[in-house]
Amino acid sequence: MKKYPIPSVLLAERKEPGTYEIIDGMQRLHTIISFIEGAFPSLSGAGFNHEHFTTAKTRLDEKIFVPQESKNKISGLEVGTFLNYPLAVSVIRNVTEPEVNDVFDRINTYGHRLSDQERRQAGVQNDFVNCVRKIACSIRGDVSVDVLPLRSMPTIMIDLPMSKHGYEIRADEVFWVRNGILTAKELRDSLDEQCIADLVASLVAGEILQRTKAKLDQIYDSQDAESDRILTLFNLYGEERVSQEIKYCIEQIDKVCRGSTLKRILFGTKQANAFPSLFAVIFFAFHDLLIRQSKQIRDSMSLRLPWVV
Repeated sequence: MKKYPIPSVLLAERKEPGTYEIIDGMQRLHTIISFIEGAFPSLSGAGFNHEHFTTAKTRLDEKIFVPQESKNKISGLEVGTFLNYPLAVSVIRNVTEPEVNDVFDRINTYGHRLSDQERRQAGVQNDFVNCVRKIACSIRGDVSVDVLPLRSMPTIMIDLPMSKHGYEIRADEVFWVRNGILTAKELRDSLDEQCIADLVASLVAGEILQRTKAKLDQIYDSQDAESDRILTLFNLYGEERVSQEIKYCIEQIDKVCRGSTLKRILFGTKQANAFPSLFAVIFFAFHDLLIRQSKQIRDSMSLRLPWVV
């Protein structure tokens, strides 16, 4: 609206005609479309005026989107200013999947715009990585798909406690944040997937591996021998078994904490930072008792007593 410059959007042309993969600029595009669809007003409190944009008006009439109520609308002149903004878009054509992944990695490595785990996950496709993503999605309560349309972006985005963007995942309601294991920001930066990757790798390896950046980088690097070793052990262990055991143990930990939080049970009223490393120790204690020794929890409250400060 103020004609300020916006960073360019980078797309890769897909094999399907008229279909593009967003390499860089997903949030920018989603924000632009969300404003047009009336998800939020301008800084002056005025909503988008669909009467001056035929395409948006048609989609509104077809109930493809439902705008928020807004008493004020931007003028026709402002709609024209908005729609005539020259947005720089670069399109990579005839590119292979590894090349797309390489471009994405270069953009998000040197600018440090993504967390370590987001960079690890991006573009890596194998049974171990896919299993980690599916478990994480199951625990968060969001979707896990290979191709995500731009319109579905809110289904995987996380609302922080102080934000009201209307995303479907509320950070403070997710297991990791609700129990104080991770902060809301860490959840948004995919550290839950990092925790799960550590658990899965240690589980299939039969030993608790070092929780270090270097170790996870090795596991996610398809050219590294450690990646081959963990993937082989993972396939021997079985994806379904790994997934069921991790989700079951986490469900049982959450059940024990019902009516309180793991953080409060461990630390009482004392203030404490997030504790993913300690959680890993607790997880494997539960796994040993529940899975390896086939025990069941008979009295959750009694189980909590030794921890209460």
